Amino acid sequence: MNIFKQLGKSIYSPKDVALFRFQGIGKTIGYVFLLMFISTLITSISLGMDFLNWASITNTKIINDLPNFELKNGILTSEIKSPIIKEDIESGFTFIFDTTGEVSASDVSKHSNAIGLLKKEAILVNETDSQRLPYSSFGNITLNKDTVVGFTDKLDSIVLVILPILFIFIYLFQSSLKFIGVSFLALIGIMVAKQMNRKLRYQNLWILSAYAVTIPTLFFAITDALKITIPFAFLLYWATAIIVLYLIIKEIPKAKAPSNEEQLPE
Repeated sequence: MNIFKQLGKSIYSPKDVALFRFQGIGKTIGYVFLLMFISTLITSISLGMDFLNWASITNTKIINDLPNFELKNGILTSEIKSPIIKEDIESGFTFIFDTTGEVSASDVSKHSNAIGLLKKEAILVNETDSQRLPYSSFGNITLNKDTVVGFTDKLDSIVLVILPILFIFIYLFQSSLKFIGVSFLALIGIMVAKQMNRKLRYQNLWILSAYAVTIPTLFFAITDALKITIPFAFLLYWATAIIVLYLIIKEIPKAKAPSNEEQLPE
């Protein structure tokens, strides 16, 4: 069966997936790489769009809302006497500029979608994560308003270079974790198959486990891209994978019990 058809069957048909246990391990490994390519592509597109959105909003805010400033020796300075806080009601985005020290990183993190340019660090916040970037980590650089505006104008072209590299890194890292996860799920499958009286080798269960993780992998890739926070995501992922593997194993015929009758010689 075509690998893309297998992807579709893995979403809705445990009975068809049960037949995949007879295929070669090489094809299954290829399937895991395909699954992770799709999953990583979904999250990478979302990440790239978020980055470009941040860059566009930041550039606009710097030009329109900020006074002249200078970043030197890891310290951001300006002539403002109080923090500048701008909230966009339509997008739910908050932009904070403070060189007075009144606003802390935790104050910025209270917002669900924000950028904070503070005295000693920048804070990037979205619905699922918060990143702190100390200016000192950039080295001994000197920046001012004109320099930053010129840089953000070029971010579109920079992202086209950075994003593919970031995609490859995330893809390889996530794929390695997925292979480990599939191997662990197959160990759980041994216990499940034994309880259900299904005669399956570890290799068969590894193949079935690779297809059993399809639904939770794609589900969480989509929810992450949509910035939807799922409570107890780790537990929900494993519960879903185990349930799907159980439904697949259930479609496999039971092992025949050995006959108690001795065969008479002819």
